[in-house]
Amino acid sequence: MAHRSKMILALVVILTSGSGCGALLLVGGAGTSAIAFATGELRSTEEVPFTELDRACQEAIGVLGYDRVEVTRSSDRVRWQARTASGDPVDIRILSKGPQKTELRIRVGVFGDETRSRLVLEQIHQSLSADAT
Repeated sequence: MAHRSKMILALVVILTSGSGCGALLLVGGAGTSAIAFATGELRSTEEVPFTELDRACQEAIGVLGYDRVEVTRSSDRVRWQARTASGDPVDIRILSKGPQKTELRIRVGVFGDETRSRLVLEQIHQSLSADAT
């Protein structure tokens, strides 16, 4: 029990010690191991296959009404480049890390906007959830 309390305390310290310029780490979530925002980019490790996450990104871009500018694909990575209605760039990168593990990187705007990047991530998660039902 004492070990568990120490782990919870350590997690609370980590979560509350970040500054606005540093990384914010959240542990848990549906199909997500970790989420971090640093240097203008939101990074998430998703516990879903690469192709499934790629499809969810395509759906999210459509639902959010972004204009698809370019999609670059290779066997283990995809890069989606789009524009918001106001013309801000949206850059989504998907990197395969294994059969059931995929890294997702999102940047909205030139310098990165955490709030709008999290909106994209939330829409991707909703697209993944809709397909699971």
